[in-house]
Amino acid sequence: MVPDDQELQSPYGSDPIVEQLAEVIREAGPGGRLPSERQLALMLGVSRTALRDRLQQVEALGVLRRTVGAGTYAQDIDPAGLAVGLSVAVTTSQLTLRSLHSVRIALERQAAIEAARLADPVLLGYLARAAQRIDEADEGEDLIRADAEFHEALLRAAHNTAINFFAVALSGPLRTSVVRRQEQLSTIIGWRDFMTMVHRDIHLAVASGDVVAAARSVDDHFAAFEAATDGVLTPGAAGGSSTRSSSRPVSE
Repeated sequence: MVPDDQELQSPYGSDPIVEQLAEVIREAGPGGRLPSERQLALMLGVSRTALRDRLQQVEALGVLRRTVGAGTYAQDIDPAGLAVGLSVAVTTSQLTLRSLHSVRIALERQAAIEAARLADPVLLGYLARAAQRIDEADEGEDLIRADAEFHEALLRAAHNTAINFFAVALSGPLRTSVVRRQEQLSTIIGWRDFMTMVHRDIHLAVASGDVVAAARSVDDHFAAFEAATDGVLTPGAAGGSSTRSSSRPVSE
């Protein structure tokens, strides 16, 4: 039984009620029906008020489907639902876009490592095509779409459902920030060549099967973008030759 003083959820650390509820949901499995609210409160040793609060939180993530008169059912979580939750968290808590961006980098770095290790010729073929698409894309919206397609291809190349799931979840709250940075880059002379170079480097590193080089290529990619949008680096510096020319100063 959860002590009374633990029924109030802390913004930090784990929530014992949610942890117990998660175990019940896992046991039920997708499509499985959960016990009634009264039975569940007795099982977990918590008040119905505390349980109802946690059920609402979990339902908001898309893990549960509650129907009046029919009961509460477990279901596969939709990463889009988690994206909504993260967007709200960024607005209402100490969760920052910069911290989420760090998670995105870690996911893509791991995707590159696993893709290099797996070396699936079909998935690497899609990655190669995505890199070529960036080289062929027109500037503006077409190039931005090609960039998104490349990163999706990199995540798929890892053939890891967990990486894909969390990457999709992060895409929602990060979308505005990413688009803003791309708009900043589009003002820099040589943006197109810069995009081609950094994505080509990732493709070649992953295709080589060298996991260390694959991980480094992703880190270099994001470091170059960070520097470029901070006005510190202009296209060409990622490949070793720094330039300072731009159509206008880049600002956050």
